[in-house]
Amino acid sequence: MVDEKVTVAVPLLMLAEKEENADTREFFHVVKGVTYTMNFPELARKLCLGVGIPGWLFTVYANGNMNLFHLNSHSIIELPHMDTLKGFDLDKHRDYLECYVDKEVLSSDPHTTDGYILMINQGGPRTLAYWKPGKKGFISVKTRKTTYDDVTWHDGGMEPTIGKVFQGVPSESICGMRLYIVHSSGELFVFTRDGIETNPETKLYGVEEFIVGKVDVDSESYEKVDDLRNRSLFLEFSASLAVEQYGCKANHIYFMDDCILTFDSSEKGGGKDMDVYNLFDNTIEPHYAGESYHRFSPPIWIFNTPNFSD
Repeated sequence: MVDEKVTVAVPLLMLAEKEENADTREFFHVVKGVTYTMNFPELARKLCLGVGIPGWLFTVYANGNMNLFHLNSHSIIELPHMDTLKGFDLDKHRDYLECYVDKEVLSSDPHTTDGYILMINQGGPRTLAYWKPGKKGFISVKTRKTTYDDVTWHDGGMEPTIGKVFQGVPSESICGMRLYIVHSSGELFVFTRDGIETNPETKLYGVEEFIVGKVDVDSESYEKVDDLRNRSLFLEFSASLAVEQYGCKANHIYFMDDCILTFDSSEKGGGKDMDVYNLFDNTIEPHYAGESYHRFSPPIWIFNTPNFSD
């Protein structure tokens, strides 16, 4: 989740790494329909995920090394190795690192303060851990015995997101769904998507419907929402954002293929679902017409514009 105090333009689609040229990454502008190309050897053969602060990415290499990388300054912050995460064993988890570090979020911009915290939702054991500068390893967070789909910073604190943390969320909006939490104009929304698992009849997976609800953390209330007014939502497992201008389609959800457990076993990898969902009539159309697949480093949203020109 991007800090709503930070002004960002239209998110860019960072396309999947190309095996024949891993040092170069392509960025697609969904409004202009333009693709930009930049050289980023720092991202080669690494899993890249958003962290909720424009410009910064969380990267993981196959040997378990982790970093924070800034797209404009090319600054690199070395993080403790994955073996400092609770329950991690490189020999056991080497083939599905992308499932183990499921979601990351920064509390603030490392360029502006040394007092930031990096929170990780460990997708494998479904536990939370955090790190801050000066610590030699990640610190596990003791929470209720449950699993987490999303995590964000809310009113100066960390807010893990599970459906049942908000009383009143319908069970059909939780079971077998992917959940996202998004701040927008002082409001807090929970989005759920279906189609994250392979359909036993069609042998395919993919979005069929989104359910939107507005929540109140204090009262733990939930209210279903059918109209987001002039908002456009950009959703995916590593970071999500609400946009209210810049030519995006209002009341639409721009989404990605983030069904990790499903595409992890496929030959192509992630990149199947790159579409726009219309909340008015539940129709779906592509926001990127090409193909961009990768098992370890599939396409993700980038919430700032790297230093390139039109």
